[in-house]
Amino acid sequence: MSENSNGNATPKQMEDDILALLDGEQQQIALQFDAFLQASGLTVKQDGPTDWKIPYNGNNLCMIQLDPGNWRFTFFFGDYRGQFDVAFITTVHKNVKICTRCHDGCMFGIDTVLFGKEFENVCSQLTIQIDNPGSDTLEHIKMLIEYGKRIAPDSVSWHAHH
Repeated sequence: MSENSNGNATPKQMEDDILALLDGEQQQIALQFDAFLQASGLTVKQDGPTDWKIPYNGNNLCMIQLDPGNWRFTFFFGDYRGQFDVAFITTVHKNVKICTRCHDGCMFGIDTVLFGKEFENVCSQLTIQIDNPGSDTLEHIKMLIEYGKRIAPDSVSWHAHH
């Protein structure tokens, strides 16, 4: 938290983490994304010291994690299908997260189809993970956020609802 001009505590903003943890091109791309969210009427809510989720109609569209020199978008398990351009689908397919049983309460991997391609043992919670997106990939992330508005209510991922 920081203080406003009246000396009162103001909630931390994602921009604070972007400025503190990223630099150079990644910082500029992240700031552009933050501006996109604001222009789109989407907000972020803090979900950890440097973790943020984008809520929408009682569900979460994705999670954004910021660490020194790195930012990551994670999209939750859902029904990923439909007609999209090849570049978008390629981005999704390149960033599918395979289950690694990362913690004791792991719900294990799920064999699933994402935009027409079958994947085995996909993380049942954090299905698509994109690190340090460039400008082109960021456009695909924006498309995934829009797509998430349709699929988040039916997601089996705990993260989509908490």
